[in-house]
Amino acid sequence: MKSLYDPASPQRGLHALGLHESRFPLETRAQAPSIVELWKKSKTMTWDPCDIAYATLDRSKFSQEQLDAARLCWSRRAWTEYTGIIESPAMLIRMSLDGKAPIEAKFVLAAKVVEEARHCEASYMLADALGGYVQEPPPHDAISRMVVAGFRDRMAFNPDVSTEAAMAGWHCISEGVAVDIFLARYRWTEEPVTKEVLRLILLDEVRHVQLGWDYLEHRIPQMTKAEIDAVEAVAVDIMENVEMKGFHSMSLLDPSVESALRDAEEIAGHAKLGFCPAAMEHQAFLKSIQDLRRKFAKLGIRIPVYPEIEQAA
Repeated sequence: MKSLYDPASPQRGLHALGLHESRFPLETRAQAPSIVELWKKSKTMTWDPCDIAYATLDRSKFSQEQLDAARLCWSRRAWTEYTGIIESPAMLIRMSLDGKAPIEAKFVLAAKVVEEARHCEASYMLADALGGYVQEPPPHDAISRMVVAGFRDRMAFNPDVSTEAAMAGWHCISEGVAVDIFLARYRWTEEPVTKEVLRLILLDEVRHVQLGWDYLEHRIPQMTKAEIDAVEAVAVDIMENVEMKGFHSMSLLDPSVESALRDAEEIAGHAKLGFCPAAMEHQAFLKSIQDLRRKFAKLGIRIPVYPEIEQAA
């Protein structure tokens, strides 16, 4: 067998995808001060899901229907956060192949892998405290295809999608929408343990979103119009075909689509167990779209107006 390290060996893996490493010269000096600050925060703002006082959650205050709904919804949070454990390394690998990317952004992404893992752990531990973690979605539920879609790792390993486009679609849009919805849920939630889990996850997610914006602000001035247009195309695609299809807000699912998860979120929302009523969540989503549109416009990227959603609210 020919050695895998023989230069004459067939090229597989990332090379087969058209991705090649450009490491040297390895620039370790800070290039983006705002991202350096995010790296500092990543090193100091740590927390352990096992330190949360799950045992103090008083289930006697809620009906069985509310508890079952909430544990299903928090199980869904664990399934979704688990995707971050896959997708964050994918994005880190892609950015590490790129010699132009500031190294401090790569450091922040390396920390993000651990942060997504603790979000997953905290979510399933909360589901357990609510009555038991659910290992998989109900059969044929609409959420099944959303959870396993893997759109972000497909962006990270797609040579036709630039690192900047992937960051715009994932960190700025997808995680930006998630933060706005999480914030609405945090303000609505009253149960103390659940509120603390939301608070701690938000601390991390805000940094993840900020990384996307800081990275784009650093890179956009160095890019051609064609490259910026390609970022815009990916951003619009993620907005229209992922977020507006209900990935983070199931209130956007077509009413004709049956989903036990959507129904459970409504029940858990009225119980104030980490979710909020659909109408309130939808308002948070609309605000997110409008904020994203303004921020992207400053970078020369256009997010369309969606009157069928925005004017109907």
